[in-house]
Amino acid sequence: MKEKNKAIISQLLLLLVAFIWGGGFIVVKNSLETISPLWLMAARFIVAAISVTFIFYKKLKLITKGSLFAGVICGVFIYFAFVFQTLAIQYTTASKNALLTASYVVLTPFTFWLMKKKRPKSYQVLAAFLCFLGIFLLMFNGRFEKINFGDFLTLMCGLLFAFHISFLGIYSARFDTIVLTIVQLTTCAVIALITALIFDKPPQSVGLNTIGAVLYLGLLSTSFAYLVQTVAQKHTPPSHTSLIMSLESAIGAILSVIIFKDSFTPIMILGSILTFGSVLLSQYSHSVKKES
Repeated sequence: MKEKNKAIISQLLLLLVAFIWGGGFIVVKNSLETISPLWLMAARFIVAAISVTFIFYKKLKLITKGSLFAGVICGVFIYFAFVFQTLAIQYTTASKNALLTASYVVLTPFTFWLMKKKRPKSYQVLAAFLCFLGIFLLMFNGRFEKINFGDFLTLMCGLLFAFHISFLGIYSARFDTIVLTIVQLTTCAVIALITALIFDKPPQSVGLNTIGAVLYLGLLSTSFAYLVQTVAQKHTPPSHTSLIMSLESAIGAILSVIIFKDSFTPIMILGSILTFGSVLLSQYSHSVKKES
């Protein structure tokens, strides 16, 4: 197959992943009507861990003490990030949850700065300013009211994702990425199951809708999406990849407005534009500098 055709197919697959991740906000919101957040998390990561390990079982022999430690650290951060995100969506709209989660893209250069003393670029500072201005408009809606608890949890989710990406960026240069993925997801599955058993009662009955949601989140949003992203990026420039994947938040917000009829005032629309625009600025500018 010609490289041009591979690039086109890869970009289409990345767009599919963006839709899958965007749809994940809707699936989680619906699922919480029949299953608790902790058990949804446990089921999601158990499915994801088993499926990824099954596909890449030959990589298990490459696990070392170093990669095990690195994977556990990354797994702990990504677990708590998803916990905050899943809990948050009970107290806020799916559209705001999607847009505010995307703040990790802007926050990552600053968390990496704390860890590696690598100062953010000027365009990253500008992107951060636009992002937080947009967040202000989304959270306060033009009125100085008490911050919505769900919005606060979502922002904490974004911060944890930023730290996770920073740790992963450091460790992925030293260890096999598939090995890290297996250890990460297994760590998430173990912690999720333990916390669900301790702090929550198992669901009394599980319907087909809940099973479908778990399979969607575990197989599509986690296993399939990360696998496709890894393969597709071999044939897609970083700038294209970043822009396509950052559509996740916009797709999630649009779908939630359509499906859940989330109300969006003009102030909130402006906040959405600023938040998503800051994500594009941070991703696109960073990618152009990497390619130049």
